[in-house]
Amino acid sequence: MNMKQLRYVLVLAHEGSFSKAADSLGITQPSLSQYIKKIEKKQGVQLFDRTGGDVRVTDAGHVYIEAARKILDLEQQMERKFEDLSTYKSGSIVVGVSPHRCIHLMPEIVKRFQKFYPGMRLVIEERGGASLLDDAAHGQFDLCIANLPIDEKIFNFQLIMEEEVLLAVNMETPIYQKLKKTAVKVDGRKYPAADYKEIAGERFATLADSQPTQKSLDEICAIAGFRVVNAVECRTIETQFAMVRAGIGAALVPSGISKFSNAEKVAFFSFAQSVPYRDMAVVYRKEQYLSKAVKDLMQIIVSLDK
Repeated sequence: MNMKQLRYVLVLAHEGSFSKAADSLGITQPSLSQYIKKIEKKQGVQLFDRTGGDVRVTDAGHVYIEAARKILDLEQQMERKFEDLSTYKSGSIVVGVSPHRCIHLMPEIVKRFQKFYPGMRLVIEERGGASLLDDAAHGQFDLCIANLPIDEKIFNFQLIMEEEVLLAVNMETPIYQKLKKTAVKVDGRKYPAADYKEIAGERFATLADSQPTQKSLDEICAIAGFRVVNAVECRTIETQFAMVRAGIGAALVPSGISKFSNAEKVAFFSFAQSVPYRDMAVVYRKEQYLSKAVKDLMQIIVSLDK
């Protein structure tokens, strides 16, 4: 087995089709098909089941893929150690992050990192939802920025910040005028606190049910005894926040949005009742080798909220 063979098999398994895998690898579909057949002939096993038009990994294929990931991971760890020895004049670090955090956090992280490592390149891989931690578990990133909880059998982490879930409203809407009068200052809170019941009947820009902030909104509504009035459902927090800026609806957003994004015309409120929180952390695999540059990058990320 050589590294090229391993990568071709992994890409095909990930994409699930020869056409998509060939596009990803920058080769023709017939070339990839012939290459995989040669690997299977050499190994004496069938790695992929091609019947029915789909490409499915066989039992032998799963064994091959597991070994391939370990071998490529060892190669990556070796390269990281060599980068340590070369005093960081070149090299790259791969960071996995969700799209909305990429926009709000990564520019400042990159700027700070490049002051210390101008010759190194940060590669930002954007992922959403469960795929972020799934790819991290398979060694796709040196670090990733994710919400807790995580599987602590697989990962180590350092806490970046405890994000309060805030109510965001447009300052030109009636709900803002109402909350400006009724919300109260609470010790230890940056923003005035509103009662859950004050948002009954308010139109919201929402997210999919699986999103943490959407779960918080559903819980608040259940406690206060009303249902969400959905003005628009969005796929991303960036779009949701744009709807708030446009006055289309209110939204529940992580507090990091208020620190790192354009909040013109938007006011934020805490809640007087129990406050929903979520923890943001920098995450890496337990067995992973961390170069000095990666450790320094981790400290830059962790110090963002300081």
